[in-house]
Amino acid sequence: MTMTMAPAIDMTDRKHAFYAEVRRLANAQFESPQYRRMLALLLNKARAGKYALQKGFWQLNRRDCWAFAQALSPMDVKALIWEHELDELSGNPERGVENHYDLQVRQAATVGLTREDFERETLADETLTCLYAWLHLSRSGPWLKSFAASAALEVSNSSEWVDGGGISYRWGKKQERELGIPFDKQVNAKEHAEVDVAHSGILTQVVERHCDTPEKLDLVLTGLNESWAIDRTWKGVLTDLMEAVPGPS
Repeated sequence: MTMTMAPAIDMTDRKHAFYAEVRRLANAQFESPQYRRMLALLLNKARAGKYALQKGFWQLNRRDCWAFAQALSPMDVKALIWEHELDELSGNPERGVENHYDLQVRQAATVGLTREDFERETLADETLTCLYAWLHLSRSGPWLKSFAASAALEVSNSSEWVDGGGISYRWGKKQERELGIPFDKQVNAKEHAEVDVAHSGILTQVVERHCDTPEKLDLVLTGLNESWAIDRTWKGVLTDLMEAVPGPS
């Protein structure tokens, strides 16, 4: 009995449609009630400090989520994630930039915080819930979905995908307007506004290498959508925590 190979599927049009949908969804994050409410909340340094302190827990959680995605992924994607995480975990000696958690701590000095403040901060129940949700999504598989769950937050923070810049850029500009902190002095926001353009390219690389069926594109889109759903909830949490701090109205 002679076996015949199934013809390869021409994925060109499907991938064009996929990328257009990713772009639409990434931009839609900023039109969601949670994002709009957070970006509309007037800041003082105490509110900005609460944002920075809770975001410190989120940054550590991102490293865990990417590690789970890497563990599930094939070898070539493990290497892509390794390269991606070098900046986050070790910084970039060529640019004279430390690891990104330390960048966050250093930037927080502009709103009066110290490393000891980060060490003393209590993980809010609502923050814990969101972080556990991302961990569950990241380690549950299939690997394309797990990978996409982490890549989602790079995409929606990249000016390559989002009109008007991602949240690092927009939050930095908001602090510049409302707190008088020059954007260039916000070392973490400035770094992420730049490197996440490159980091977001990891999604396209993986899609082009591995998504040769519509079902695989659907897995990626599911991971993106579920991660962005958690992210919207997280932005609502951050706004609630900041609103509880006395400030301008």
